[in-house]
Amino acid sequence: MRKKLSLLFIVTGLLFLFWAIFGRYVVLPGYIESFADNGGGSGTLPDDVEAWKIARYLVWAFSFKLGVYLIALGALLKTKITRKRFSAFAAGGLFYISVAYLPLSGQPWMFGAAGVLMTILMVIIILSSTSLRDKVAKTSVTANDLRLAGYFFFAMGTYTLCGLLGVRTSALDPHKMIEYGLEADAMSFALHALIEFALGWIFIAASYKKIKND
Repeated sequence: MRKKLSLLFIVTGLLFLFWAIFGRYVVLPGYIESFADNGGGSGTLPDDVEAWKIARYLVWAFSFKLGVYLIALGALLKTKITRKRFSAFAAGGLFYISVAYLPLSGQPWMFGAAGVLMTILMVIIILSSTSLRDKVAKTSVTANDLRLAGYFFFAMGTYTLCGLLGVRTSALDPHKMIEYGLEADAMSFALHALIEFALGWIFIAASYKKIKND
């Protein structure tokens, strides 16, 4: 039963991810046009938009998060995880997804504070990873080094987002970006962040592949 449920979660999660990637070509054009027809940034849709179109958009908007969530649960079911801990993962993940798109407002200092916190955590992770390197089994050393490379690129990508969203290209203030002609710089920063995060995931994935092969 557990194996069947695991397979069901993983397959359903993959379908959600498929829809997250390709559904945008079905969902977004009409949805964006509806916003444009209603005055663009007003944040409301015309009254005559069919409910099923709104529902379809919401399914697409949550599909990536739901896909990753279901695949994670399916993968956990393949392990010897206890029912209590599995329930905690399931409930925690579902709660986060339910509030993931709630409108938020804040102050600029919050970004700086979060940046400082993440910087401290980056240093802790790097120091912890290297201190454990010589304590792990010999076959795990390469995997540990690959993970460290992944952490490095995640750190680079995190800082690049600061430049993209903040003082360099002002992506959080698009009017300012356009006023100062920073669109090309914003694209450059976005591509750098994309490359850095992709490399981070590549090295992390390679580390687990190494452990599996050993």
